Amino acid sequence: MMIFKLKTDFSKEDLQKSYKKLVKKYHPDSNPKNQEWSHNKMTEINLAYEACCSYLESNNEINQENPNYQPAKEQNKDTNEQNLKAHKKKQQNSKINQEITPDLYKRILNISNIYTEASEIFFEYGLEKRKLRYEGVRRFRYRESLRIFDDAVNKTTELDQYCKTEYDQYAVNLFLRFTGNLFHYIQLDERHIPDHPLLNRHWDLMEEYMLYSIKDYLVPHLVHNFRKMSANTSFTQCWNQLIYLQTRFPALDEDKTFKICHNLADSLREIRREEYEMQYNFFNYSES
Repeated sequence: MMIFKLKTDFSKEDLQKSYKKLVKKYHPDSNPKNQEWSHNKMTEINLAYEACCSYLESNNEINQENPNYQPAKEQNKDTNEQNLKAHKKKQQNSKINQEITPDLYKRILNISNIYTEASEIFFEYGLEKRKLRYEGVRRFRYRESLRIFDDAVNKTTELDQYCKTEYDQYAVNLFLRFTGNLFHYIQLDERHIPDHPLLNRHWDLMEEYMLYSIKDYLVPHLVHNFRKMSANTSFTQCWNQLIYLQTRFPALDEDKTFKICHNLADSLREIRREEYEMQYNFFNYSES
């Protein structure tokens, strides 16, 4: 709240007004000679904006469920934390079954190892750089990674038969949606990318954040020593960049490539949220 110079009882309108002022001042388009500094500043602003939106959303949900709830400035800190914990607990208890059937979970982990194997090949040979996919040995490695991804997708679609509860089906759908979107994303090549000087500058930045998010998530032992940012930071920046592109270039809503990128980011956000709330790991995070 300090970056926006807001009081503790600020409204959504107050936040948006302050946010727009800062964007106008620090946006890269307003600082052509200080692009790197401007991008860092915008990242800081967007992260703060996202945190404030979450704060407002939590307070509004608690307020609706508890008619005796008072504004934060009239309550002490302990009461606020208790209400928020109670709200999160209620959200979790709303699901019919909060545990994946052990046999199904084991099968998900086994299939996730196949995705990890394909991802290792994909990133180890720099195949995220589309122009390199058809050079020498990389051409064969790209085909190999696609074959392994395809095998994993087929095995994932067979998981339905092992679902015994509604939560099992919910978890499988999350896993299938993310891995399917990832498979679509890695098949994009140069001809799928929009050709527009200004758009491409932001598009490249968004893809860089997207790739670091996926790389940190699937193959941490490959990037542990040289990654530029954490998965959480890179994903937040990727999401902010997606929203910016969608706002700045409305025609992208009809672009198939943009939809694939947006769906991948959205499915990654959902599956990681579920991991955090239910204490599951759909992929192994241990370093080899």
